[in-house]
Amino acid sequence: MKTCLSAVTAIAIATTAIMTPLSSIAQSTTLGDVNVAKLIQTTSAAGLQPSALKASLNAYAWARTHHKLGPNKNTLTVVDFTLPSYKKRLWVIDLKTDKVLMNLYTTQGKNSGLVYATHFSNKRGSDMTSLGLFSTAGEYYGHHAKSMHLDGLESGINSNARSRSVVIHSAVYATPAFINAHHRAGRSWGCFAVAPDVKAELLNNVKGGSALFAYAPQENQDPIVKNGPISLS
Repeated sequence: MKTCLSAVTAIAIATTAIMTPLSSIAQSTTLGDVNVAKLIQTTSAAGLQPSALKASLNAYAWARTHHKLGPNKNTLTVVDFTLPSYKKRLWVIDLKTDKVLMNLYTTQGKNSGLVYATHFSNKRGSDMTSLGLFSTAGEYYGHHAKSMHLDGLESGINSNARSRSVVIHSAVYATPAFINAHHRAGRSWGCFAVAPDVKAELLNNVKGGSALFAYAPQENQDPIVKNGPISLS
């Protein structure tokens, strides 16, 4: 088998609240203690598009409601695959403090595209990125030294993550030096690779069953996204 070398204590929003502006929603309890309007402001300043954040928060709400996360349930990682690989497109967010902890470069699967990721798959052997909601799992030592397993939480979208060995690992082709030289990041077999010098901090921030959401526009039709508490419009 190939490997990649390469609170919501209750989501209690009335229907009328879902249809109100985000500034109004933020005054009520949407995602536990998460102030959505403030979070959009904070993450937008760090370069995260509101469309990607809102989709991620809806998926996160589903995960909290269905008890899919571990003890580190206040950390959310968003990867926005509408951005090219020469942009920093991974954000680690502390939902308790509304702070962006990290903003990093990350890779896509080699068959997802060269610079932009445009093709996605859950199939074994596809060497493509999978979209949707993941939770972080155990750390291990492999070809790329210390790495982290991911569990895909959505059937048919990313549920083969474990059997495909889709993980978080480090790679020199995700470093600023490589990206500056080649005008893009290198590509994995579907893993979320980051620069070696930021890997330890990233793994420490996201360990413990936190949520990771990989976004592209088609995720707006994902049931756990489009039926969530936050309007995507």
